[in-house]
Amino acid sequence: MSKEDNSARGRLIWIIALCGLLSGCFLFPTAVKRETLLLPVVESAETEGAYSLQENGATSWELAGLRLEVEHMTDAKLNALFPDESGRGKYSTNPYTYGNWTDTRLGYTPNRFTVFKVTIFNRTQPKVMLDPLAAVLETDQGQFLRAYGITSSSPYGNFENYYRSQRGQSGNEFYRFELRMGMVRSYNYEEDQPIFKGENYGGFVVFDPVYPETEEVVLTLKDFVLRFGAFDKPVEKRDLRFAFKHKVENLVVQKGATSGKTAETLMISENGPSQIMGNLSGDRTRSLSAIRAVVRQRLSGLNRCFVEAFDTGEATEGAVTMRFTIEVGGAVSEAKATNSNVGSQAVGQCMQQEIMRWTFRPIDIGALQTPATGATSGENGPASGPGARATASRLTPLPVLVTYPFTFKVE
Repeated sequence: MSKEDNSARGRLIWIIALCGLLSGCFLFPTAVKRETLLLPVVESAETEGAYSLQENGATSWELAGLRLEVEHMTDAKLNALFPDESGRGKYSTNPYTYGNWTDTRLGYTPNRFTVFKVTIFNRTQPKVMLDPLAAVLETDQGQFLRAYGITSSSPYGNFENYYRSQRGQSGNEFYRFELRMGMVRSYNYEEDQPIFKGENYGGFVVFDPVYPETEEVVLTLKDFVLRFGAFDKPVEKRDLRFAFKHKVENLVVQKGATSGKTAETLMISENGPSQIMGNLSGDRTRSLSAIRAVVRQRLSGLNRCFVEAFDTGEATEGAVTMRFTIEVGGAVSEAKATNSNVGSQAVGQCMQQEIMRWTFRPIDIGALQTPATGATSGENGPASGPGARATASRLTPLPVLVTYPFTFKVE
């Protein structure tokens, strides 16, 4: 073999090795241990009582022997709390996390929820009470999240519907559902739970995950009852505000993973609603940006609908347009796929079920009316004069119909 042949052969081997190296770097996502942290920030507040930082990392509010503590529960803490339920991959039954399951397309385990442990120590008051479902979580990215309830009778999102929608028809699926719900009933902060003098009580208050780009988070425990009067009627309430700095830590634990079922990263993109029908001028809760803010936090659920069909070969990359109705109170009453070219009806059906669980911020009807006349405000100011009554009737908030396209692609 000539020198020219040896040289050409060497170049070919070098090119093949380089291609293999590049494919390993680009086709498979880097495996990352990802941890979301909410670091408490103690702020001065107008609310009577003192805020302070505890040694265990919790933030407390204290007033005359009554103390309420709030601690952010990271996924690591929750997995340590339920070790046996967090080590079975996609079959993990930890109700608050995905356990040790890793999304091979992301290269890490995403957050399933945002969880706080709220504990009340009552040393002085005859009786106090906290409504966990009145709690709200707000971020600097425009998210307004309501707390999850336990059962389907809860006014906002709830664990029963959440896990029932993901449950299959096998006996094992029903068994895992009951395991998760049993833990939720034991660990979530219960509704209508009075704490009498000398008692302690605590539990989890749970929300959807916050955006990765979030920097500031505020948890507000609304209408905390400090004192009851005659006929067990609340006569003194407080809104308690707990601020946090949001931080995401990524630690690379593996490169070039080859255990994934597919080599590509599946992505979902959206550019906001293509049409909103029924929204009123000046109503920020049903503006394009407000609706998009809620949808963005739910993209992972829609992505799973496509991933499951893609992995089995049923779906191809493409687009699905969804149309859904948002009621005045924030619930989604109807959802359906109006156009799809991904090749699988199951994707649209799964997306429909996912969207039906969404909750938007209720329309603030009072903000659309002037205090003096009760007439509805328009773009040019409050309505007045003989036509004011007709204007107010015409602008009464109604359900909003949203058309929203989603694009699924392989990168």
